[in-house]
Amino acid sequence: MKNTFRYNKKRKHYAYIFKAIDGYCSNILITTKSQSLQKKKGKSIVIKNVRLFRHPNPNESNLVVFIYNHPPYRDPYVSFENKKLKWSWDINDKRKIKRFKKYKKYKNILPK
Repeated sequence: MKNTFRYNKKRKHYAYIFKAIDGYCSNILITTKSQSLQKKKGKSIVIKNVRLFRHPNPNESNLVVFIYNHPPYRDPYVSFENKKLKWSWDINDKRKIKRFKKYKKYKNILPK
């Protein structure tokens, strides 16, 4: 299950799974929206998502894609589809993904 792309049924987005422990998988969500809303103490905060160089799907090369600027989610194994996707990261995106794997708090750890 480790290091695969699958559809996350719980969050309704495609996800990159990079760690699986005790039936839970750490994953990073992929989206086409440039911003996301986060509710904190009754207020809505707009967070800019991080743009990727290229879509991981080789058939969707002209589509602009982002990853959520949020620590990795931990979802149960059953919330993912069984079908593995044959996607791969572009060489220019691998550094961003590597940093998101270690993402601990809401910090600006990525270059703008």
